[in-house]
Amino acid sequence: MLRLRSLREEAGKTQAQLAAIFKISRQVYANYENEINQPSLHMLIAMANYFQCSLDYLLGRSDDFGNVTVVPEYSEKENFSAEERTLLKDFRTLNSHNKQILLDFACFLKEKRQK
Repeated sequence: MLRLRSLREEAGKTQAQLAAIFKISRQVYANYENEINQPSLHMLIAMANYFQCSLDYLLGRSDDFGNVTVVPEYSEKENFSAEERTLLKDFRTLNSHNKQILLDFACFLKEKRQK
């Protein structure tokens, strides 16, 4: 069972928007959502990357979003602290609405500090 519909709705995207992102027709994307056709492994990986989740989560094999790994080149390049890695890990598990709330709050704190 693919979780495409719930992930798409959480991201606030239409089928047509995601079809354009994945360079497929809206009908092909709709068939994936409705499980009429199955995406290729290449397409599944692209979808998991887009939604920042594991393939197991996308396929409904796990309830763990699975996107807890910081990309190594970024962690080394940016030299993230343990706190920053934890924050990024937790941020990636949030839905798009809660991500925006957290970003708005961070901006609020930054502005408050600058005053």
